[in-house]
Amino acid sequence: MNTEDLKTVYVFDEDGYFEDTHIAQPNPRRPGGWLFPPRATTVKPAMVEKVFYKIKDPTDTNSQWEAVPYPAGPEDFVGLEISHQSRTMRSETLRKWLRKFVADQPELWRERQINDADGNLQAITIEAIPQPTAEELLERKAQEVRSQRDYLLTKTDYLVSGDYPLSDQDLTKVKAYRQALRDVPEQEGFPEDVVWPEMPVVTALK
Repeated sequence: MNTEDLKTVYVFDEDGYFEDTHIAQPNPRRPGGWLFPPRATTVKPAMVEKVFYKIKDPTDTNSQWEAVPYPAGPEDFVGLEISHQSRTMRSETLRKWLRKFVADQPELWRERQINDADGNLQAITIEAIPQPTAEELLERKAQEVRSQRDYLLTKTDYLVSGDYPLSDQDLTKVKAYRQALRDVPEQEGFPEDVVWPEMPVVTALK
């Protein structure tokens, strides 16, 4: 068959998005006519990177395309469901980008599966991970400071056990230090601006 007897056409998926090129052949029953594959147009999309092309009129074999940019960030995926059954070029591209955004910001975004009543996967989407409030962040910091305070207390437990040979003067220093640690939550800048007491230097009696 002569190449002049063939025509390149551009097919789109069931959602109207460009999928691939195809070949139309002359219609033997209608001179000058062509046999088009389902969902096709003679108009070539611009093929710009990171752009989907959606057919403007799926009933017109000479229809133009509408340019639809790829999602620019995870926010663009909110409310968008990618069908698990769909394996179109657009669906595969969307899956890749959704998972990339989640991998780039796992503390902010996560992939969510959408299942039917029987638990079968139907689609995936993206959702924001709830972020702690200012009050919750402050309490988290307070817990961290208290944990550090408790750790420092345990490091001097042996000095006040009654078995460690310390002078009365050194024991008083240690007790004052431990009390200052206990008083850390009472500091004016707690928990964001804490002044840690200095561990006293003590000497074991021989």
